[in-house]
Amino acid sequence: MLARLEAQTLRAARWLALGACSTLLVISIVTLVDVLLRWLFSAPIRGFFDFAGIAMAVAGAACFPALLAQRGNISVRFVGKLLGPRATRVLDAFGALVTLAFFVAMAWQYVYFTIDLARSGERLPILQWQVWPWWTIVTLMIGASALVAAIVLLFIVRGHVSGEAAEPDS
Repeated sequence: MLARLEAQTLRAARWLALGACSTLLVISIVTLVDVLLRWLFSAPIRGFFDFAGIAMAVAGAACFPALLAQRGNISVRFVGKLLGPRATRVLDAFGALVTLAFFVAMAWQYVYFTIDLARSGERLPILQWQVWPWWTIVTLMIGASALVAAIVLLFIVRGHVSGEAAEPDS
């Protein structure tokens, strides 16, 4: 059951990352158009800078779950190789625990940040859109990252208990 949960999490995280990368590609193309319009006609796309900044924050946060689900975060393998497979599993579990703690703390802080933005009524300078809905999405992506980190930790611990290597299915 845990393996199926991990596979579904990995699949969902990859789709989320694909959407985020697509968004970044569109932002890049529109940036090129904006630069050309500024250069050729002195007519930038009004408000694009406002939108691009907040959209890049959302897209960046949407990549975290896939990174964690694929275990693409930094790990120190050479120490584990020196100490053996059991030590490698313990170090992997410790790393997963620290990653989970980091994303839980980050999600907690983003909740407060988003609430402050909603209370203050902060808006984008040109478009005058409220920013808190966008940061709510970022907060949800960070929360999803914490959930994925918890699933990865469970999978690693399960592998440690059973003595198996816990690598994600590709």
